[in-house]
Amino acid sequence: MQLVIDIKQPQDLHVLLPLLDRLKIAYKQVPAKANGKPDTVPVVGRLSDKYAGKLSAEVGEALQRHIAESRDEWERNI
Repeated sequence: MQLVIDIKQPQDLHVLLPLLDRLKIAYKQVPAKANGKPDTVPVVGRLSDKYAGKLSAEVGEALQRHIAESRDEWERNI
C-alpha cells in the first residue's frame, strides 16, 4: 500500500519523521511536482473489476471452499 502525504510546513515534517521511525514505517521523500497537483489514483468501481483475473480458477474455487468452511465453523453451536 502506498500513502502520499503532502506536508506544507517543514516543522511538520520534523515532527512526523521520528514518529514514522518509531512505528517502523518505511518512507521516502519525493520532490514536489512542478505543476503543484498531486498524483491521483484512478478509482475503480468495484473490487471484482479491479482484481478480475488475478487468481486462477482453481485457486479461486479453493479459496471459496475455505471461506465456506470458515463460516460453517463460526456458525456452529458450541
